[in-house]
Amino acid sequence: MGASLGGIYIQAYQCAFPKEVAGLVFSNSSKRIGRLVNGKPGLIWELTEEQIRSTFPLAASDKGPVPTREDDPFDRVPRDLRAVRLWLDIKLWQGWEPTKEKPDSTLSWRKEFLEEFAETDARKYPLGSLPVVVISSEPKAPESELHTHNEAAPCLDFLSSNNIHVTATGSGHEIHLYKPDIVIETLARTVQAIRASTPLSRP
Repeated sequence: MGASLGGIYIQAYQCAFPKEVAGLVFSNSSKRIGRLVNGKPGLIWELTEEQIRSTFPLAASDKGPVPTREDDPFDRVPRDLRAVRLWLDIKLWQGWEPTKEKPDSTLSWRKEFLEEFAETDARKYPLGSLPVVVISSEPKAPESELHTHNEAAPCLDFLSSNNIHVTATGSGHEIHLYKPDIVIETLARTVQAIRASTPLSRP
């Protein structure tokens, strides 16, 4: 399962180790990831490598103040876990030096997105009948948006012929925090279907 940017990681893993993956579950994955280049916003898959490199290193002011609390949506987690997350956020803040940031991660993400677009542009259902579940705060995109590349999310609904789209109406980006019951129920259904070799589209 991959949430948000984690969607490109689970796809990369499935591509590298297809025999180890029984199915993929995306949660508000791969939507719009951009950067400012000369003051103008651009999606990382539309920017060149040179343009992305030009945005690094970051300014020292990008570090901002030390975190003092967990805001929405992470104030939704239990109090003890909230304290742990805040501690981790502070540790991350202490060790992060924006002026030493390099473009490697962003360039890697760009590469993965371009490969995903190439797969779905070349053919529908590039993953065959591998179980694929898309949990999203938005309804399923029409097939007409598949090749627009304004977002990466529409591609996910057409990765496999064995797929379902679950809409978490009214949820924020972190569906597992806003609508955890939907995520839990969907995961349980998916595992049961895979174990029973039942198509996801069948109730």
